[in-house]
Amino acid sequence: MRLRFHDPRAGAQRELVPAAAPAVGVEEAGTSPREAAVAASLRGALRFLGLEPRPGDEIRVGGEAPAPDRAWLKTGPAPGEPAPLPEALSARGFSLDDYRFLCLTARYREPLAFSWEALAAARAEREAFLSRAAEGAALAPSPRALAAYLLRFRARLEDDLDLPGALGCVRDALRPGALSPGSRAALLGRALPALGLAAPASRPSR
Repeated sequence: MRLRFHDPRAGAQRELVPAAAPAVGVEEAGTSPREAAVAASLRGALRFLGLEPRPGDEIRVGGEAPAPDRAWLKTGPAPGEPAPLPEALSARGFSLDDYRFLCLTARYREPLAFSWEALAAARAEREAFLSRAAEGAALAPSPRALAAYLLRFRARLEDDLDLPGALGCVRDALRPGALSPGSRAALLGRALPALGLAAPASRPSR
């Protein structure tokens, strides 16, 4: 299994291969909120995929280009209103997970147009995801149906860290009749951490 991603220095695709190193290596070199969000998503995606960077080949997110043999992710420009700092998010009642969810709607290499209205919509959808997870937390999933969606979800992450595509798989799974409540909850329990978001809280057993 390999993770393919765009190398901005070469303008071409690059692959990260599995290794035996126990720790996921992601160096967050940039200081922008979006680069921090991409780094969080990358950590979750690597754990989900079971991929570990080789020693000395950690992925660097943002900042200046590292040595040629180091992997590098460079985020797209931010047109319009700049992304807010954590203090500004908190002052308006938003969380870092709300902003990370918004970042999932655009490819990391493409521009992300920030607005408070878009952030409010992202928060509402994220909260809806958590609500759907809670609804089926105590129910058993259907292994075959769940595996099919997880396979699609994995394929999107492997392809240039396609976060919007992975998010689209989750949205598709939440369509009425697509999955049972237990399978929806199980999918969200796997998918949200893989996207760099907090896992749904498990419902206590009775």
